[in-house]
Amino acid sequence: MYSWDDLKFVLAIANAGSLTKAARSLGVTHSTVSRRLSALEEEIGARLFDRLPEGFTPTTAGEEAVEAARRMELEVLALDMRIAAKDAELEGPLRVTAAQLIFQVQLAEIVARFKERHPGIDVTMNAANEILSLHRREADIAVRVTDKPDESLFGRLATGQNRCFYVSRDFARRYRDAALETVTSQAVPFIAFKWWGNKVPKEMRDRYPNGEVATVTDDMITMHAAVRAGMGIGRLPCFLGDPDPDLIRLPGVEPSRYFDIWILTHPDLKNVARVRTFLRFAADAFKEKSSLYLGN
Repeated sequence: MYSWDDLKFVLAIANAGSLTKAARSLGVTHSTVSRRLSALEEEIGARLFDRLPEGFTPTTAGEEAVEAARRMELEVLALDMRIAAKDAELEGPLRVTAAQLIFQVQLAEIVARFKERHPGIDVTMNAANEILSLHRREADIAVRVTDKPDESLFGRLATGQNRCFYVSRDFARRYRDAALETVTSQAVPFIAFKWWGNKVPKEMRDRYPNGEVATVTDDMITMHAAVRAGMGIGRLPCFLGDPDPDLIRLPGVEPSRYFDIWILTHPDLKNVARVRTFLRFAADAFKEKSSLYLGN
């Protein structure tokens, strides 16, 4: 008979498509996943996955096992959520996830202050650019940069944000004309952000008709480093550009609206004491520094 302890391995392999990725998601070794799958297939007398060059694909028997695993996972998660929701103590584990940059700028400091006030709460910080699922209990609280938080989650708006164009002081010296508030014919380099389009931002095209993309990045920490290195004009959140003494705002350009910062949790956990307390504490801490994020 199938047990959840067996089926969670089947589900992980089906979701990941490989033993290595499944092992990583389960926090075990590759050999453990391989051994557990082989033992289960031998026990039931059927092959659950075809081992193909492109990955592991469920067989007919495997598809049935995967469906059973998904149903069982929902029951386990629901039970886990119901048990967690009854916790009224200001102690125990609390898993907080956010992008590395958010931890770097303020969230790690918030967690440190929170721990001083509530030493019985064991906070784990998961710096992940990928979105961890609060519904699957991959984290208890997520700090996310978004204008459209998941409506199925509960949370607070921590602060609004603005962004602006920045250059290094060395860049400003090298491109004196480009740093003025006038149109220039210079081939001024820009640092493009992959998710905003690999081209000179449209707000800058009239001012820099011969502007060109010097490099492209898909990470804001890398964007910051490239601007500091004098590689070109880059658009950064105000919280990242303004405090850096090596950077200046591009003259004549006003900040524009950027994504908000939200602190979110699963609705079933909103009344758990340690979750509720951290939500309020973190939201207040972000609001105290709203001028940093708005560039005021």
